[in-house]
Amino acid sequence: MNIKKAIRDGLSIVFENFKMIPVVYIANTSLALLLALPVFSLLNNDIGYKGIRDEMTSGFNYEWWSGFSLNAEGLEKTIRPALSGGFAALFDNFELLFTGKFTSFGLMIFLFGLTYIFLNAFFNGGVIGLYADEKRTFSISRFFSLSGFYFHHFFALALTAVLLFFVFYKVIHPAIFGLIDHFSVKWMSEKAVWFLNLAGYFIIGLFILFIKIVFDYARIILVVENKESSWLCIWLAFKFMIRHILKTFGLYLILILAGLGLLLVIGFIQELFQPKTLLLLLLLMIFQQVFIILKIGLRFTFYGSQLELYRQYKPEMITVKKRRKVK
Repeated sequence: MNIKKAIRDGLSIVFENFKMIPVVYIANTSLALLLALPVFSLLNNDIGYKGIRDEMTSGFNYEWWSGFSLNAEGLEKTIRPALSGGFAALFDNFELLFTGKFTSFGLMIFLFGLTYIFLNAFFNGGVIGLYADEKRTFSISRFFSLSGFYFHHFFALALTAVLLFFVFYKVIHPAIFGLIDHFSVKWMSEKAVWFLNLAGYFIIGLFILFIKIVFDYARIILVVENKESSWLCIWLAFKFMIRHILKTFGLYLILILAGLGLLLVIGFIQELFQPKTLLLLLLLMIFQQVFIILKIGLRFTFYGSQLELYRQYKPEMITVKKRRKVK
């Protein structure tokens, strides 16, 4: 199977089970509201008290933010100029990914992020479980049954991934850039130092991709092969990825490019579309929710396409094991 066919079959699986997308969307939105509502109340009180509400409709007020952020704590640290622009938030996310400074917004936001990871670990079991099932008949009860059935395994995988990334950002990441700093001191050329740092970030990106791909296939192998050990699945996924490294990396990179294209579209629209009336603001909010739904669909496409790629190289496997009899 070539990558193109894997993606086409993966998309077909996603469309067949599209009803899962609103379920996951509602759950994620409900979780996000736990932060969004307190932030809204905080901003509403502060902006209203200082009388700059009208000014904020025409653009971000940096003077207000400089004073606001001076003594910011907890949720207040999440208020940044990047939230007002189309591409700024994207660059901020890339910075977090490549630096690993996930606690820079405070412990509360960090714990909230961990909650999001484990919530999606729950849903991933239902998604991959239904995709791996030959019947692929969606119902709310089957989806949640499969999610619960695989949760202890997927929780273990998510926890292992979090610990692995912790070691990566605390040990490997500093080692790479420590080595770069060592060579940079000896090199007088700024251009050479710039390319050396670029190479460092490239290596960091490869490490991140490597870990994410291995854990994606570990989830797939756990469900499809009916394994009992989550850690064994990580090892099997590692061997599978190494054996088919061009296919697995190629598939992942193509889907990442699709995701980046989606981010660029939303970025351009938000840069050009500055809402100054309530109607325009509501239209922008609707557009952003559509974007979130598309992101969820893209994440499911990763799993569907990777599952189809794995199936091609494991023709002897039994797609649905007898153990998984969830009606």
